[in-house]
Amino acid sequence: MATEATLEFYGTTTFRLKWKGLTIFHDTWLDKPAGLKRYLELEDVTELDYIVISHAHFDHLPGSDQLALRTGATVIANGEAIKCLRDAGVPDAQLIPVSGGERVPLFSKEILRRAAQGLIHRAPAPPTAPPMPHVKYATAAVHVWPSLHSLIPAITPHDLPEEFDTAESYTGEVTPYDCSLDINKLMQFGLFKMKEFLPEESMAPGTRAFADYVQDRKKHVMSHFDGGQLMYNFVADGKGILFNSHLGVYQGIAQCLTPKPTVAILGVSGRANLDGRPFQGSAAEFLVRQAKWLDEPTSIYFCLNDEK
Repeated sequence: MATEATLEFYGTTTFRLKWKGLTIFHDTWLDKPAGLKRYLELEDVTELDYIVISHAHFDHLPGSDQLALRTGATVIANGEAIKCLRDAGVPDAQLIPVSGGERVPLFSKEILRRAAQGLIHRAPAPPTAPPMPHVKYATAAVHVWPSLHSLIPAITPHDLPEEFDTAESYTGEVTPYDCSLDINKLMQFGLFKMKEFLPEESMAPGTRAFADYVQDRKKHVMSHFDGGQLMYNFVADGKGILFNSHLGVYQGIAQCLTPKPTVAILGVSGRANLDGRPFQGSAAEFLVRQAKWLDEPTSIYFCLNDEK
């Protein structure tokens, strides 16, 4: 079996990873509001084994329910995202709720099928749990770690720059309590309710398209609550491919993470969030530190960026 990995980027934090005979999506934001560039349609994804979700916001979770239901893929995500997917009709047998600290063996669909039919050795499990293969059949694993959502260096979305400059340094705090809670509140009482405080006739086409998108929760599964940012280290043959797709991290976790990744995909936009506090400095300075804590992966790719 070929073990060379391929990695495809579809904007923001959505990636398709093919490795060790598995096809895995990190986030699934393919069906976007009108006016945003689309790189791949949901219906064009026909083979999929696993989906991992960084968090439950509008630009990460949508599409995962449709892909899971159509392809039978297993979804690994935080509790808030899992709740959204369960409410959307995804069976519990396809959902793995995590919060960081878990190590999850990954299996091909053929191995999962054979375990379900009782044709191979199964893992010990509670009486009513879905049958799972013994871990000796795992082709790879994913180690899940708590991480942090980046911060917004602005009071409102209107204050945001058209482009983030990773060399721009941010210092100080608006209040002593600046944290990712501010972003969840902005989602809940701002972005998700734009039609309540902005007359539709005054909205630009892109704004109107976005307002329509986030209000159609049956088609676009999401939550204003991120549920806790997660990072995923895919591990096989002593190597790691790490997704930490927002500009935030717990220093201690980055330093102790093993195996250290050979490849790291790191979020680059916003104001960095270090240990739950606004980082004093630029995104570039933060990324250099994070790379050092990860023992300087051979390859680093940046994300959390997209075309309008």
